[in-house]
Amino acid sequence: MNSAILIIEDEYALAAALATVVRRMDATPVVAASGQGGIDKLGTQNFGLVILDVGLPDVSGLKVLEKIQALPKPPPVIIITAHGTLDTALEARRLGAREYFLKPLDLAAIQRTIREVFTPAKAASTSGTTMIGTSDAMQRAFAVIAQASGCDAPVLLQGPPGSGKTLAAQVIHRHSARSSEPLVVFRADEWAADRVEAALDEAMAKAGRGVLVLDEISTFSKPLQAALLHRIPGLQARLFSTAGGELSALREDLFYALTVLQVTLPPLAERTADLPALAASFLGDHVLSAEALAALKAYAWPGNVRELKTSMSHAAAVCGGRTILPHHLPSTLVKADDGNHLEETMKRSLAAWLDQKTTGPDESMPAYDDLLETVEASMLDTLLQRFDGKPTRLAAALKMNRATLRRKLKED
Repeated sequence: MNSAILIIEDEYALAAALATVVRRMDATPVVAASGQGGIDKLGTQNFGLVILDVGLPDVSGLKVLEKIQALPKPPPVIIITAHGTLDTALEARRLGAREYFLKPLDLAAIQRTIREVFTPAKAASTSGTTMIGTSDAMQRAFAVIAQASGCDAPVLLQGPPGSGKTLAAQVIHRHSARSSEPLVVFRADEWAADRVEAALDEAMAKAGRGVLVLDEISTFSKPLQAALLHRIPGLQARLFSTAGGELSALREDLFYALTVLQVTLPPLAERTADLPALAASFLGDHVLSAEALAALKAYAWPGNVRELKTSMSHAAAVCGGRTILPHHLPSTLVKADDGNHLEETMKRSLAAWLDQKTTGPDESMPAYDDLLETVEASMLDTLLQRFDGKPTRLAAALKMNRATLRRKLKED
C-alpha cells in the first residue's frame, strides 16, 4: 500500500492521536485541518488512505468525500464523526466510504481497519432515511444499518417492542442490492403448530431472492428452529431476524447462522432527546407546546416509538388548532407523570456526562469543585430564567442568602 495516509481533522489533539497510530504502523501521516486543505493536498500527492472527519470548519466532510471519489484513482476513505445520523451513515456509504466510526474513537479499532482497508469492498448504494436519532445508541445502530445495507449478510435486529426493528429492516432492504426484490415478514405465532412449517415454506417462496424477516425469532419452537436451520442452506432470500427479548431459547447453531450483523435499538426512555424530532415527524402540521413536550419527556414509554406514534395521532385528532397542549395527550400518558421518570432521566444524563468528563488517566481528572460548579451553574441559570432574571426573587424562593446567590451567579 502507499505509505502516506492523509488525516483531515480540525481537532488538534485527535489529529495528533491519529498521526501517532499511523506512525506506529510504519506509515507517514499528513494532516490537514480543513476540508479545502485536504483537497489541496490530494491534488499534489498520492495517498493510500484518507481518514476524514465529517464536521470540518469550512465544508462538510461528505462534500470532501464526494470530491475524493471524483479523483481518477480515489484512495479508500475512513469517515469519523461526533454526531452521526442515519442520513450521514448512509450518504457516507453511498459515496464509497470504506468504514464509519463514531467519536470518541476506538484507536485500536481504527488501527485494525487501516490494516484491512485495502481489501476491495463493495460500496453501498443508499439514499434517504425514515429513522431519527441522535443518541449514542442510535448512532451505533445507524452505523451497523449502513454496513448491513452494503452487504448480503444475515442481520439480527434487537430491541424492545415498538423500538423500530421492522422499520430498520425496511431501511436496510430499501438501500441494499436486493431493494427491487420483495421483503416478506414471517410471524410464527400466527400459525397453528401443524401448519407453521408449511407457512414458513410459503414465506420463503414468496420472498424469492429478496428478504425474509423472521419476526421474534426467540419465540420459535424447537421443532421450528430445527426446520429453519435445515432449510437455510438452500434459501435464496437474505435473512433478517428480530428479537424483543432474551435469545437463550435459540439454538446456538441457529443463532450463529442468523447473527452475522447485529443492530441494537434502545428503548425510547433511554433517548428522550429524540422526542421532539420523533413527535414532529408524526404530527404533520401540528406543533408541540413546551408543556406537552415536558409531559412526553416525563413518561416512561413502555410501548416505545410505536406508542409515541399512536399518542401523537391521538393528540392531532383531538386538537382543534395547531398547537398540542397537555390535555390533548392521552390521559394515561399525562396521569403517569409522577416525576420519577424525569429524575431517572436526569441521573442517566448526569452519569453519561461524568463518564465523558472523567474518562482518561487519573492525572487528567477534573477537580470535584469544577464539576460541581458546572452543574450548579446550569441549574441556577435555568432557575433564574423562571424568575425573569431577578436574583432577589430566586433567592427568596430558594431560601438562599441573596449575597451568596449573587456571588455564585457572578462566578458563573
